[in-house]
Amino acid sequence: MRIRTTLAASSSTLLFACGGGVAHATDGPSAAGGTLPVPGTSFAVSENGDLVMECDGVVHRIEVHGAGRLQVGDQLTGKQVPIGQPTFAVSTDAEELTGHEAELGTVTVSAKEPVVGEFTAASAARPYPAAQSLGQDVTVTMEHSPCRAGQRGVYASKAAFPLLNTDLTDFPPRNAVYQLTTPVELDDVSDPSAAPFTLTGFVVTVDRLP
Repeated sequence: MRIRTTLAASSSTLLFACGGGVAHATDGPSAAGGTLPVPGTSFAVSENGDLVMECDGVVHRIEVHGAGRLQVGDQLTGKQVPIGQPTFAVSTDAEELTGHEAELGTVTVSAKEPVVGEFTAASAARPYPAAQSLGQDVTVTMEHSPCRAGQRGVYASKAAFPLLNTDLTDFPPRNAVYQLTTPVELDDVSDPSAAPFTLTGFVVTVDRLP
């Protein structure tokens, strides 16, 4: 299975996640409570999102709810990793969110494939507040697309992108809010020449599941 990479931001420093190098996932103990993530830990999370999309000048806002699965990978090294700030790969291995909007009908947001983001600790001695990018590469399906004269529409992000939280106080996350920082274009899967949807806002609250 191919794992894609996405971009992470920690304070004013931009970090590029490394491809590959993600440890095999096994359910394990929490890495919260003042410790750094444990490579190889996999955990389920609930996700509640506020999705804002625009097509042909019309803005649509949809509340979506569902779950995902994250996996902690290896510690990263290299020029892009801040000195003194331990940084780990964290992949979004699964994600499925659903909502409803009056004009669009049922809307589903699904992960296309695993995407690697990053967890960056404040320091080895003081992990929190930490920063994390939640990797996203999604397909958005809607019952009635205004870009397709009300017909069913399927749209996909052109490339992986991050949702960011730069003030994490616990990991795995507890009611942590991640948000989109740059608009993302979603292409019409059945007709790449058709008008795209633009994802202008995506705020997701992530909470660990038991």
